[in-house]
Amino acid sequence: MEYLPAVARQLYHSRDLGESFDFLTWFEFPEESAPQFDELLKRLRMTEEWRYVAREVEVRLTRASSKKKHANWEKA
Repeated sequence: MEYLPAVARQLYHSRDLGESFDFLTWFEFPEESAPQFDELLKRLRMTEEWRYVAREVEVRLTRASSKKKHANWEKA
């Protein structure tokens, strides 16, 4: 709970997605909370449960603000 509200998490189970993995965890956080997220990941990776992680993929995406999108559209 110490990372809330800076980091929000959503867990998807494979049975709901029809995929070969057990589950997918989706995190959302503002860019300024990236250090808190990195600390959260560090702590998660040190847990007993993490021993059962066979494969990890980390993808970070940044949402463009609508103001930036409109500025780019106007230039086109």
